[in-house]
Amino acid sequence: MEDGQYVDGSIWFYAPNKGAPVFFAIAFAISGGVHFWQAMHYQSWRFTGLYFFCSLLFVAGFIVRALGAFDYTKLIYYVVSTCLIYAAPPLYELCNYYVLGRVLYFVPYHSPIHPGRVLTTFAAISTIIETLSGIGAAYQAIRTLPADLQQTGQTLLKVALILQLVVVCLFLTLAATFHSRCRRNGINHAKINQALLTLYISSAIITARCIYRTVEFFDISSVNFSSPDVDFSTLNPIIRHEWFFYVFEALLMLCNSILLNVRHPRRWLPKSTKVYLARDGVTEITGPGYKQERNFLATLLDPFDVYGMIKGKDQKSRFWDDSDVAGKAESANAMVRRDEE
Repeated sequence: MEDGQYVDGSIWFYAPNKGAPVFFAIAFAISGGVHFWQAMHYQSWRFTGLYFFCSLLFVAGFIVRALGAFDYTKLIYYVVSTCLIYAAPPLYELCNYYVLGRVLYFVPYHSPIHPGRVLTTFAAISTIIETLSGIGAAYQAIRTLPADLQQTGQTLLKVALILQLVVVCLFLTLAATFHSRCRRNGINHAKINQALLTLYISSAIITARCIYRTVEFFDISSVNFSSPDVDFSTLNPIIRHEWFFYVFEALLMLCNSILLNVRHPRRWLPKSTKVYLARDGVTEITGPGYKQERNFLATLLDPFDVYGMIKGKDQKSRFWDDSDVAGKAESANAMVRRDEE
């Protein structure tokens, strides 16, 4: 049982629990197996394949942590497990961006942004955050590096964690704005509400984890571990007690993975981005879908297409306002329904 005291020679500060990482490795493996089956069942590898990959990262991370628990003096176990476990949460956020984009495709006329730009914009930011997290975790974990490089690693991690919080807030603002527009215009479809509810819960879980990591690293960065005068008993309990990690990192992320098993987005969202909800809030129409006429750089730098709105070019992409297209699609859908009956 850990008592919050420094264990001599331990890279982790404490003597890591031997059973907990085994449990979480098995739990994430089971959840990942379900994600694999769901991706096959719903044929949604492009849509939700990252769920399975995130589970693999956690499984690998906790296996290495279990090895470190039996030899807590080896630096390599600490470095590898830290990097693997830190890599997955930003990818869960990336999955949420993709899901929101698919929700916006489903109700394109109330979307504050081109649905495809949700992924490109937030993915670019996530790539930066992931890079900062990876480099920062490696620099911070390798205690044999010069002090200035360790300090750089801590700074990069703090920046990455703060950026994660900012991006989550922006993401939730975008989702809430869209949701509010739908409600104000009489769109109260179960598929939209259920998919967004899953996003809200997942984002709340990831935010709680991010807050914990931010507090932890700001405390770690304020301590000079190389000083002979450092008093380990005065350190923040988050640093001294391992259970904080298992509650606010491992358990929260496992809950998020299970949430996405139980409330898989493809239960509500159509397979094709060309299927959208008519303005009556009931009929689902297969339309022509969005056509991306701007290059990737323009999309990345101007996700809201401000230039297009000024020039009036954004009107051309509003296929849902084309009565001919909508009429033909509704007639085709009606014929299919009659045939099925």
